[in-house]
Amino acid sequence: MTEFLEPFERMLTLLFPADRVRAIDAGAEWQHEREEVEQSGFLDALVLETAGGAGMSVADAAQLWRALGRNAAPIAIGEAMVARAGLCAEAEVLLLAAALSGAADRVLAMSAAYAGERSQFGKPIGRQQALQQQLAVMAEDCVAIRLAVELAAAGEPPDRLRIAVAKSVASSAAPRIANAAHAVHGAIGISAEYDLQLYTGRLHEWRAALGSETRWNRELGHALLVSHAPVLDWTRARLFGES
Repeated sequence: MTEFLEPFERMLTLLFPADRVRAIDAGAEWQHEREEVEQSGFLDALVLETAGGAGMSVADAAQLWRALGRNAAPIAIGEAMVARAGLCAEAEVLLLAAALSGAADRVLAMSAAYAGERSQFGKPIGRQQALQQQLAVMAEDCVAIRLAVELAAAGEPPDRLRIAVAKSVASSAAPRIANAAHAVHGAIGISAEYDLQLYTGRLHEWRAALGSETRWNRELGHALLVSHAPVLDWTRARLFGES
């Protein structure tokens, strides 16, 4: 997977620096970037090798979508990958959770770095216990999203209820991560020239896209109720495949 992920991330970093992302968000055309991505061949990552693609699995493609999130790149790039491969609609929901995971990781990294650099009363604010707790909770949420995405992407084809878990976990954690990040950064975090809001904006946008946690929790709840099984037994057997 490294042979795909590293060049893909380098391409995104070059094509979508913060200033370009800001301009595209404001409505600027990004035809040049579209053409560069097209020529790179990555849009065929999920297409079968027999059809001229890379034959990448959904689990591997999730790493590319996480890179899209880390770089606040247009999600249309990932959507084109899914469309070209003719994957089911559920696969895009898994993959969108992966993009949320990447954006969340970027927000956490920016917050931790800022907390270590910003000083107050002669010492980094990252030494404050309350702020350390906020960062710890953010880290827990980031790990939870990543694990849920990995679980959902593990099967071929991806399991719908595991996809529901991944999107529910990612969507419910997104506003907590965004709010904590802005609390750590203070007023600078919402300023137009500061990059944090590019990523927290993605968290809020992608949280609602293809159904928020409420929509997917409803589906999970219905599946549990019709099974007539105890919650723990159903969760272990249906979602984790434990006997």
